Amino acid sequence: MKNICNLPLLFLGLCLSALAEAQAGVTLLVKTDMDCNWKLDGQPMGLLKADDSKVVPVLPGKHLIQAATIDGVVKIRTKVEVDQGQKMVEIQLKSQHDQKLKMQQAETARKQAEAEAALNPTWTDPDTGLMWTKKDNGSDVNWNQASDYCSNLQLAGYSGWRLPTIEELQGIYDPSVRLQAVFDYGAINVHVKGNLQLTGWDWSSSQGKSSEWAFDFSFDNENRGPFPLGFSYSSRALCVRRSGE
Repeated sequence: MKNICNLPLLFLGLCLSALAEAQAGVTLLVKTDMDCNWKLDGQPMGLLKADDSKVVPVLPGKHLIQAATIDGVVKIRTKVEVDQGQKMVEIQLKSQHDQKLKMQQAETARKQAEAEAALNPTWTDPDTGLMWTKKDNGSDVNWNQASDYCSNLQLAGYSGWRLPTIEELQGIYDPSVRLQAVFDYGAINVHVKGNLQLTGWDWSSSQGKSSEWAFDFSFDNENRGPFPLGFSYSSRALCVRRSGE
């Protein structure tokens, strides 16, 4: 009778032993595409290098992984669930990091350009004698709004501003120049002379059929396109006048 009574305890012990063995085989294989400091369920796990990996035994269930690049530019949180065996987790930071770093660099360049534009609000092209505003209007405008903006502009003691022709815009395009800028859709490079501060496509006064031509300085090859007069998304007014007038 005594041995029979001990059977449930023996069975429980076998179950616990089997559960422990199952849990002992549950692991996370953690990799990253960029050096980072990481945590597992709030516990610091140290430095994980891009060319390395880490195997960590865990209990079955959900786990929280946090990671931050060494410079702190990107931080992520992700939840993973593992029931048995090994689960691989890839911490992907590089793409976000490169984009955020590019945005930060472009924002720094924008602030520097704004400071320069405040001191020198115009630039005169020595090749053509045309005087340009150092920056565009900085916000979405349709063609009529862009034309009115330039017509009414008083800058650095000068009036007589206007929208440039598409040929005049093309004349300040320079593919060898790469200036960082921030457009509505992200940080990009623009190919424009004079260190001009651009934030979008620039309207011209050149007309098509029910449209006006605009120029995009962010393309590696010069790019112009006709847009409806009422189009405004990422469209800007960059004004010009003849110097000496």
